[in-house]
Order: sequence, then structure tokens, then C-alpha cells
Amino acid sequence: MSEEQKQQVTAVVKWYKADKGFGFVRFADGSGEAFLHSRVLASLGEVSLTEGTGLVCDIAETPKGPQVVAIHSITPADPAEAKPARAPKQRRQRQAEAGDPQAPRPAPAPAAVREPKPRRERSAPALMPVPTGEMIYGTVRWYNLDSQSGLIDPWDDETGIGVYFDRAILRQSGLEVVADGEDVRFVAVPGDGGPTALRVELV
Repeated sequence: MSEEQKQQVTAVVKWYKADKGFGFVRFADGSGEAFLHSRVLASLGEVSLTEGTGLVCDIAETPKGPQVVAIHSITPADPAEAKPARAPKQRRQRQAEAGDPQAPRPAPAPAAVREPKPRRERSAPALMPVPTGEMIYGTVRWYNLDSQSGLIDPWDDETGIGVYFDRAILRQSGLEVVADGEDVRFVAVPGDGGPTALRVELV
């Protein structure tokens, strides 16, 4: 087996955005993470990946970081504990009328109607300010014209997570498209799914 590829690696989906076509998996032994692209799922048919889904996969070390190149098996994530279903509204009302001590009490009568406030004129929405944060340098890992989104690898970051950007950010920055491997500088903010660029400029 090549030193640049690991086979039969056990991993767990960290997050995956089907609408964007990519995500990241975390190695079960805690040694790191790897990028996962939707093209790897094509041979598996229609599958759904959620946070916590288990995978047995092959990992390749690429110049842009570890990436999943094949998936051998998928183990669905443990389902979240189901919440008890609420009784239909009419049933709750009948229970309350029958004196069921466990039935919810009817809602109090609405307060007196207040006179409507005079309508205020709406001002035009303010334009989004241009980000003024610290510019970070990086290289475009990839940009997909179909999904109109991509990832940037910061030069000073070794985690391999990457910074997300899309077509809207490029257009706000005065760009139409960027190429894979192109050097850029950008301003980014943290997000639930990872850092996101607010502005991208060519170097």
C-alpha cells in the first residue's frame, strides 16, 4: 500500500452539505480530518449523510490535504430520541371540558384589542458594509461551477478544514470566477459548518 494512501479507515461524518456537494469526516482514532466530495458518493447510489454517520473509507494524502477517495460501507447515525407526540387540539379541548386533571388548561381570553399604531415609513435597507478585517492569504483548493461554491486553503493553516465561499461572495468582491490553485487573499468569519469568506481578492 502506498504511503500516500490509507485503506479501510474508520471515520465519522463531521458535517456534510448535500446542496453544496461536500463536507468533512473525522477519523475515529482522533488523528485528524479529511475532505469529502459528493463525487465519491456517486457509485453508492442515493445515500444521505448526517452528522455522526459512520464510514469505512480510503484516504489519500493530496497536496491540498487528506481527502476521501472511496467509501466501502456506511453506518447510519444513532437516531435522536423521539419527542412524545402532542394530542390534537380538539382532543385536548375535550379533555379539558371533561375535567381531565392532566389535560392542558384552555388558553386565557385574549386581552382587549389596542388601537393600531400609526404606520411608519420604511427606510431603504442599508448596503452591506465592506469587511474591514485582517486579510488572510491562501490558495483556492477547488471551485465548482455547478454548485457555484468552493474552498480556500489558508497558507498558515494546517488543519485542512478550508474556508468556504460561493458565487455571491465572488460577485460582491468584483470577481466572476476563480481557478483551482489560484492564490487569493480574503476576510473570513467562523460559522457552524466552518469558516466562511466575506470577501475574496486575487493576489
